[in-house]
Amino acid sequence: MKLAYADCGFTFRKHSSTPFAKRTSSTMQILEEEIYTLRTKMEQSYLEELTLNSEKVIDLSRKLDAKINEYMYFIRRRTTVQ
Repeated sequence: MKLAYADCGFTFRKHSSTPFAKRTSSTMQILEEEIYTLRTKMEQSYLEELTLNSEKVIDLSRKLDAKINEYMYFIRRRTTVQ
């Protein structure tokens, strides 16, 4: 079972081949990799725990939310500057 997550049209995969990814800064690439890693860990934890209510899954979900918020803030700030 895959967990749902809001990606707002972005792909959080390592080595994305989209034209947008080729133009991203190293900071954005690092954030994308961190998001991908956290999401993968959260999905794996869910599969191990078989519940969304475990402390491990909830903790990873909170970290993932914070990292996505950081990514979205970076995009808004970058868009404003340009």
